[in-house]
Amino acid sequence: MFGSISLLVNELVGPGMLDFPATFQRNGFIPTALVIIVIAALSAKISLNLANVISMLPGNSNFSKEVEYSQTFEHFLGSRASVLTQLIFFGSMMCLMIASIVETSQIVDAFFGNEVQSIGIQFSPMIKIVTWDNNGCDLEENVDACVPFVDTGSSKILTLGYVLCALMFIPIGRLSLEGNMFWQEISFVLMLFCCAQFVYEFCTEGFDFPQNMPLWSENINWQNLIGVTLFNYAIVVAIPSWLYEKSPDVGVSEAITYSCSISSIMYIVVGAFGALSISDVPPNVLSVLSSGEMGSMANFCSSMFTFFSIGLGIPLFSVLMRLNLVGSGFCSETVGQHLTTTLPWGISWLLYQGKIVEHLMSWGGMLLSLIIIVAPLYLACRIAFSENNLQGSILDISGRWTKLTEKVELTVLCVVAAAVLILALLRQS
Repeated sequence: MFGSISLLVNELVGPGMLDFPATFQRNGFIPTALVIIVIAALSAKISLNLANVISMLPGNSNFSKEVEYSQTFEHFLGSRASVLTQLIFFGSMMCLMIASIVETSQIVDAFFGNEVQSIGIQFSPMIKIVTWDNNGCDLEENVDACVPFVDTGSSKILTLGYVLCALMFIPIGRLSLEGNMFWQEISFVLMLFCCAQFVYEFCTEGFDFPQNMPLWSENINWQNLIGVTLFNYAIVVAIPSWLYEKSPDVGVSEAITYSCSISSIMYIVVGAFGALSISDVPPNVLSVLSSGEMGSMANFCSSMFTFFSIGLGIPLFSVLMRLNLVGSGFCSETVGQHLTTTLPWGISWLLYQGKIVEHLMSWGGMLLSLIIIVAPLYLACRIAFSENNLQGSILDISGRWTKLTEKVELTVLCVVAAAVLILALLRQS
């Protein structure tokens, strides 16, 4: 159970958690906490429905067959649906993976810049060695100087942080999902430790209520609130691969429920405490925690959180993309390795500077909404409202759970999901 929860929580918690202190401060405690709870419940229900659909495949009631995301759609909807979901799955995960690579590399370079200095090779407009430190960094007057190598004026730069991240995460990304479990468990433990340390630092700073965070803001930005929260619940993408790898004695409903609950508690506690303790908290609370203003331990934990929590999410992206590509028969294992490790790491260093990462996060988020909400709900509804008698092993329709109950719940889920997506897409636009 511990390994399953580690994997699923790591898929949920990532860089998006760092936005929650500012989100709580802008919108108030009650609406933000309410949206987190609603979207957590929505994500858990969709994940359970997808698991139930996968269990409907012949001979797979106990998940003994390796059935990946796109394979599920191919079985029920045909090859075109498989290709379409494969392209969207790969595109969304690739966008988010590249963004995570750049963000993690910058944090590693910032760590060296804080201690001594970081170094890199600039390839344009001329090849030369460049260095960076944080001497000019000022969170109030010159925040751009806090971004490593921003003063070089070149996007084509290979840095020490990038090389170290590549040496660390490429080999892990080439492992199987089972081989990744050790690293995911380490990531989970360190994530809990760092979050506890962040909460301690926030408590030490003291709280200012309701000036820093009201219970209910007069100017709630529902689009931004739902958009920020939605893309912190991408557990669905890991469900198919996890179902095959998990131990038979691990309950599907329990693992998904515990994982969504743990993640939601961390979002609410870290977000609310951070909002209460920091006036005008920036969108990324790590910029405060890593500035040194809250002590050396906070600075150390912010670097460790980025490297082990966000960073170890990078090989998990690689593994999930490769399993979906190879499992669906889209390519061979060798080609899959290159598409999910060599390709993203080969092009990410070219995007180290500039606004391209923000665009990747935006487009990746929009594509991800199709994968984590639209597609699995459509498939579950297509099966439930058909005339077949298929029955999965997760949602038992023979007893209290009747076919009518299933249809009513799916209808409610679709209505809630539609409202969430409309507001989230308004934010993106």
